[in-house]
Amino acid sequence: MSDTVAPKSFGDKLQSLPRTWLFLILLLAASVPLFVPIALPNAPSQSSEDFFANVMSLKAGDKVLVASDWTKSTRGESGGECEALLRMLIRKKIKIAMYSSGDPQAPQVFRDTIGEIAKDELDHGEAPYQQFQDYVVCGYFPNAEGTALGINNNLRGVFAGKKDSPPNGSPQDIFNSPVFQGVNSVSDFKYLIMITASNTERVTFERVKKTPLMFMVTGVMTPEDNVYYLSGQLKGLIGGVKGVFDLEQMMEKGLNVPGGVSAPRFGPVPGFPGKHNVGRGTSYYFALHACLALLILAIFAGNLGVWLSRRGARS
Repeated sequence: MSDTVAPKSFGDKLQSLPRTWLFLILLLAASVPLFVPIALPNAPSQSSEDFFANVMSLKAGDKVLVASDWTKSTRGESGGECEALLRMLIRKKIKIAMYSSGDPQAPQVFRDTIGEIAKDELDHGEAPYQQFQDYVVCGYFPNAEGTALGINNNLRGVFAGKKDSPPNGSPQDIFNSPVFQGVNSVSDFKYLIMITASNTERVTFERVKKTPLMFMVTGVMTPEDNVYYLSGQLKGLIGGVKGVFDLEQMMEKGLNVPGGVSAPRFGPVPGFPGKHNVGRGTSYYFALHACLALLILAIFAGNLGVWLSRRGARS
């Protein structure tokens, strides 16, 4: 009796690829695009176009209220959204009041992010963008429902007693900041822009009615919030990595300008060509597609292996 082991068929080999190799290929597919970003062909969604056009319509000195409810756990999506938004607002010289009702870590995450973006913009030729003078962090408010309702009805009452620090100075009442000069109601802000990975967007949507809303949410939240965008109750919506990629493309190319994105609903909306526009969106979007392509290829290879093995067994 022979002890010779029959060689594996091609179908069997496809079904028994070493896990080590599979994980190594996955590691390369997920990491290499982060260092070599490639802008894939893309048609920005209508909600992204509206978001971009509305932000770009702001004038220097206008004020926006930013609800930043994300932390490092969703920085892959929320971090890219926040960074792209801040680059636009800083370049437009918009004043920002930020608060959070989603996580006690969120204010510090926002401080770190806006500090990094402001420094990078300064290094690339933009004017200094300073804490207290140009933006204030109003802090964390643990009761999302009460906070949203209070902001809608009595914003100054909600933020009463909150302090922030000028550069190299001691903490001062935020209402002494230029950001809050002339602000008596949430309606004095051009927009409330929320960056979130939690249900605080639903709470805000239900309670804040006196100023236009725009949301930046994670990918899994996009379908439910798209309902509110399509009904006209949101003036713009950025969803996940795709939304960040949309913004970065429009920041680079603009809308309805030569070489830009075509959006017949708008007039010309120039972007910021030649500036530092490419970020997480471009890198992560390509990496996401590389990983999805690997997943599809692995499923195809596994099923092909099963089919070949069964066909060989019958022959």
